[in-house]
This record gives sequence, structure tokens and C-alpha cells, in this order.
Amino acid sequence: MKIPMRTLLLALAIGVVAPDPAAAQNYPSKTVKIIVGTSPGGSPDVFARLIAQKMSESWGQVVIENRIGANGNIAAEMVSKSAPDGYTAYVCDSAIWAINPHLYAKVPYRPLEDFAGITTISTLPTFLTVHPSVPATTYAEFVAYAKQNPGKLSYASAGNGSIHHITTELFKSLAGISMVHVPYKGMGQAGPALIAGDVQVAFSSYTAMAQFARAGKVRILASADGKRTPALPDVPTIAELGIPGFDMASMLGALVPAGTPRAVVERLNAGVVAAVASPEVHDKIAGFGVRTVTGTPEQFDALRRAEYEKYAKLVKLSGAKLD
Repeated sequence: MKIPMRTLLLALAIGVVAPDPAAAQNYPSKTVKIIVGTSPGGSPDVFARLIAQKMSESWGQVVIENRIGANGNIAAEMVSKSAPDGYTAYVCDSAIWAINPHLYAKVPYRPLEDFAGITTISTLPTFLTVHPSVPATTYAEFVAYAKQNPGKLSYASAGNGSIHHITTELFKSLAGISMVHVPYKGMGQAGPALIAGDVQVAFSSYTAMAQFARAGKVRILASADGKRTPALPDVPTIAELGIPGFDMASMLGALVPAGTPRAVVERLNAGVVAAVASPEVHDKIAGFGVRTVTGTPEQFDALRRAEYEKYAKLVKLSGAKLD
């Protein structure tokens, strides 16, 4: 019997792209590598290492590899071109799927099409923090002072187009205040500038500012997260204090290359979610002043699409552009 060419080509195509059920059943059978696009010691790196260590207890070896550069784009490109077999994952934040694609003239990956979501891991909120030279001990006093002194205050960010820059520009717009932007090369420079009084304002992580707040060297006035952080119940949100709906916490999540078999994605989802829920991992992550947030792959993919649209508008508002 002669098989029509179209039928033959379709059968061959299905054979090429169909996942191997046996491979999914035996997963994992070798080391799982989690790529992180930031330096060791940052929140994404620390959280990924905690998760990898916990997963290794039942999975065998799960290792971390740092691929630093271009605000995570180098790591994203590497993962997007990796085999879709579940042995290469990427722990990254909203910059990869939502901010960088609108900030850079071109990124070396397709932010939505080249990846499949495993799960979200946590929020990465920033906190409105001021130097003691600012005559304000509350959010309301700060906004009132800024309105009375337009352009007098300067604010630090981790660079043009960073989440700190975009958050502050949105905050300025909605609060009706004017401040001067001073971009630094990362919060490793911006934080000390705030503590020294070189700038008066910054949206910074809690861990970077906690010890200085306790020493009276800075004041933490409010959270940019949409909800209060359980570990910091006394720190109100900007949404509560005057800008309803304000929610600018970056999201940390885990991705794999598009085309990874569904059964493998589900196995990874179960492993990461269980690791984050374990007391030893959950409590350490919460200690960074963040909320742990896990879910299904579908929920993460929907969030990525929504954030992609959200940050298209916010990057435009910030005016930031990078080559």
C-alpha cells in the first residue's frame, strides 16, 4: 500500500517532536542544572541554592551555575537554546520575561515563546527607604515634603531600566511628586550612596537596608509589594497608604526551555513547590522580607504574559532604553 507523502511527513514530524514517555518516567536520571543570571549572594542565587539543596535530598544532584551578564540576558539565551529535557532550568525574575524585552533594542531570546513556566517562587519586593536628612518619618509626611519641594530630592536606582528605576518613576507619576534620578551600577553602589546621604531616596530590598534601619541610618517607610510581607507585618504597603492597586514587586520563578515534556515540567513543579514549602527553605526565604508564592505551570505562564504587557507600559513611562 502506498502511503501518501503528506501522511508520511506528518508521522515523521510527530515522531520528532513527541516526548519520550520512558524518558519522562525515568526523570531525573542525571544531574539537574539550575542556571542563575545574577552573582552569588543575591536573592535569586541564594533562593535557588536553598531549593537545589532541598531537592537534592530526594532527586540526586541538583546544582547551581551562575551565568552573569547583560542583566540576565546571557543566561536566558543559554537556557532558551538548551535541550528541552528538564536538565537545564533557569531561576530568574520579571526582568527576563517582562522588562528586558521592552528595555533593550533586542534580546537574544523570545521572552514568552522560548520558555515554559515551572512555578513562581517568591515576590522580590522593594521598600521605599529614605535618608534621615529627609524630614519625614511616615509615608504621608514624605509625600507632603516631596510635593512641597519638587526636584529637591534625588533617588538612587540600580541603573536605567532596573526595577528600582521603573518602580520609582511609576510612584512619582501616581503620587504627583518630582525627584531627580541618579542611576548606579547595581544596588551594591546605590545602597551605600543612600546610607551616606549622597541621595535621599531609594526603593531597595529589605535585606540590604534592615541593619541600617535598625541603626537609624535609613528609614523604611512602605513596601512596593501589593500585600504586606508576613515577616514584616508592621511595614504598610503603598497601596494601603495612598495609591490603591500599587504593586511593583518583581516575581522570581523557574523556567525551562519550551518543548520540555509536560510530565517533566510537572515533576519539576512538584519538586520546586515541595522544596519552597519545607520549613527550612520557606523560613529562610521569608527572612529576606519576601512572600513565597508557588503555583501551577499554567498560572506562571499566565502571569508572565500579564507582566509582559504591564511592563511594556511602565518601561515606556520610565523613558529607559538600552542597546
